[in-house]
Amino acid sequence: MDEKLLDKATNGLLRYEEKIEETDVHYDELKRLGGHTPDAPYRLKHLLPFWIHLLEEEGVDCEGLRQEYEKVTRKLAALEQKRGKDYREKLFSLLKDEVYYYPATIRYFADMDPLELEIPNDLLTRTDIEILLMELDRDFDLTEIKKEVALLDEEFKSRYLLHMDEILEHYPEAEDPYAPESFWWRHPLKLLREKQAMQTNT
Repeated sequence: MDEKLLDKATNGLLRYEEKIEETDVHYDELKRLGGHTPDAPYRLKHLLPFWIHLLEEEGVDCEGLRQEYEKVTRKLAALEQKRGKDYREKLFSLLKDEVYYYPATIRYFADMDPLELEIPNDLLTRTDIEILLMELDRDFDLTEIKKEVALLDEEFKSRYLLHMDEILEHYPEAEDPYAPESFWWRHPLKLLREKQAMQTNT
């Protein structure tokens, strides 16, 4: 059994509940940068089911984890109901802001010291965009935003591959076995293999 993953899921559930409570308490202070962001609970909302699934694939009984996840998610639903449409609008505004700043993230990716701090922050920015896309798809028409992100992703992949050696040297944790396959920025070795395969075939 992957003890690290089990700890990640167990501690993640605790943080998930804490983020919901903090978001409610500091609702009027929520902003893109700073101690409290509107999307704080949502990364765990969307990643915890994936981690639990990985554990179940290893044969781990996760019934207790699933029940706890459902209980905490009901608390998030209660917060959403309490704050109403305003909260969803805050999340949508955050998504638009993150996409607006995404080109700057790409332009300076792996180009500003210290790399061991800059790289994880930039990868987290891309993760936050993905989480918001997943979360808001049921509320808003994200067609144009998704097209824009897809185009920017091609630029990001190109720069990522250009600096691959530096990235893996300064932040080997960029390769995250606990990230979904669709989170390509957390699977640089797969990106590298795909590039090498294309070069071999040309």
